[in-house]
Amino acid sequence: MRVPGRNRDAGALVVHGHLDVVPADPEAWSVDPFAGVIKDGLLWGRGAVDMKNMDAMILAALGDILGAGDAPARDLVVAFFADEEAGGVLGSHHLVDTRPGLFAGATEAISEVGGYSITLGGQRAYLLQTGEKALIWIKLVARGDAAHGSRLIRNNAVTKLATAVAAIGSQDWPIRLTGTTTQPARRDRPDPRR
Repeated sequence: MRVPGRNRDAGALVVHGHLDVVPADPEAWSVDPFAGVIKDGLLWGRGAVDMKNMDAMILAALGDILGAGDAPARDLVVAFFADEEAGGVLGSHHLVDTRPGLFAGATEAISEVGGYSITLGGQRAYLLQTGEKALIWIKLVARGDAAHGSRLIRNNAVTKLATAVAAIGSQDWPIRLTGTTTQPARRDRPDPRR
């Protein structure tokens, strides 16, 4: 959904979340993970933090703005996806590939990890993420002798794959830091606490 902003010339802001959750074993929970139980003053349930809290904040903030008869400063593209926990292939990736016009003119995006603060040096701070780890998909192919499981086969494709997976898992991969990670702190900015 695109919400028109007051300044239509400014780059649109994508505000997005996901609605799916990872599986939960009810036996491992002290409350029903799918009930949304209020306990000790907190809402407990699968997805309450990842990320129904921010989904609710997005809708509440937008409702406040529109309910007051106002508009956001710039266009907002509001999107909720249903398969982030499964890699986003049929959600965000699909929309970017098949409906890129939905994001036309967007210059920034905001999503998860906005529901809490941390304390640094006695001051409240809110986390801001400017990058993300990435995945590398690898297809491993091994060939070996076909035989019955009752025989010991030295040229075994499954053993070769297991060895390859173990080698990949024990590899010390290089760390590549992005520009925002290596950028020194600027001292000429005013202290936001003053």
